[in-house]
Amino acid sequence: MSRRRKFLIGIVGFIVICCGLSGLASLLPESKETAEPTDVALIEELQPTPEEPTKTVAPTKTSLPLPTNTVEPPEPTATNTRRPRPTATSTPQFEAVSVVDVAGNEITGETAVVTQIIDGDTIDVEINGETYRVRYIGMDTPERGEPLFQEASEANARLVAGQTVIMVKDVSETDRYGRLLRYVYLEDGTFVNGELVRLGYAQASTYPPDVAFQDTFTSLQRTAVNSGVGLWAPQTVVEAPTSTVLPQPLPTAEPTTSPEQPQPTSPPPQPTNVPQPTEAPQPTDIPPAAPGNVVISSIYYDGQVARVESDEYAEITNQGGTVVNLAGWRLNADDDGQDFWFPDFELQPGQSCRVYTNENHPETCGFSFNSGKAIWRNDGECGHLFDNTGAEVSSRCFG
Repeated sequence: MSRRRKFLIGIVGFIVICCGLSGLASLLPESKETAEPTDVALIEELQPTPEEPTKTVAPTKTSLPLPTNTVEPPEPTATNTRRPRPTATSTPQFEAVSVVDVAGNEITGETAVVTQIIDGDTIDVEINGETYRVRYIGMDTPERGEPLFQEASEANARLVAGQTVIMVKDVSETDRYGRLLRYVYLEDGTFVNGELVRLGYAQASTYPPDVAFQDTFTSLQRTAVNSGVGLWAPQTVVEAPTSTVLPQPLPTAEPTTSPEQPQPTSPPPQPTNVPQPTEAPQPTDIPPAAPGNVVISSIYYDGQVARVESDEYAEITNQGGTVVNLAGWRLNADDDGQDFWFPDFELQPGQSCRVYTNENHPETCGFSFNSGKAIWRNDGECGHLFDNTGAEVSSRCFG
């Protein structure tokens, strides 16, 4: 073999080896490049999976209405438990009912059932399952411990105990004690407030602004006074003062005649003076003929006292020479429109009695408006005294 041929074979072999090596080199990088995208694909496939559970968190939205639903039910139940309580202490809701009174007037009011008698002018009633205390308007009965308290309470019970009544409001809904203020009628039209006044178990007592039946109560009380029933019964006249006062002037008249008897030193004049003892009792009849003079002697009001209503009073005095029976007399406070009706009471000559606004003082006759608030509280306010015929006999202004 020639040298030239060997050289060509070597070149060809070198080329073949180089090509083989280059082929192998090209294969190695391609395997690395193909491995990298597979890793990337795996990462991309794993990334969406965490995003999907975030979508599954949406159930938290469905859990939100659950607490709101659990909170809402107690709220209406709380409001439901509160609503009946105010209605029991505030204005009760009734169905309006009409009744015709004894005078033929149609009266419209609210029905209730009487469950308890408290005293002569106060009752408990039941309305729609709730109990309310009711105070009669325009009149006042004796308080516990005062004469005729039991009788007035029993008279009230005879009228309304267990009855269905019709209640009518004037202006005020309740008094300061939370009691309903009402005129009360029976289903047959009987006016309970007025009937107790007519029977003499209550006296007319006006408290503005509830004055719709003031004239009615005044008229009914005059009827009771003239009839001498209840508070105005004549049995109270038969007392120690009346029985002791009448005999006292008689013995005083007798001694006046006895000193004249020893004078008969001359027999003739004595017969001429015999008729004089018969004339001696006549002077005892002269003082009763003189009219009594009862006046409002003073009105006391201490503005410096915190509870002025406990200390103020109007004082009346008998300035005449005879006993005056005050039954049916009336003391009026014009600014407040309040009236005090005197019971059957003998006011002695020179005697003074006080009519207190709220308190009762037996040592000064025990008269009281039982008002609970000041009456004589303004300068220029006047009191007026009326006798049992309705005639004004005295007036006095405060300030």
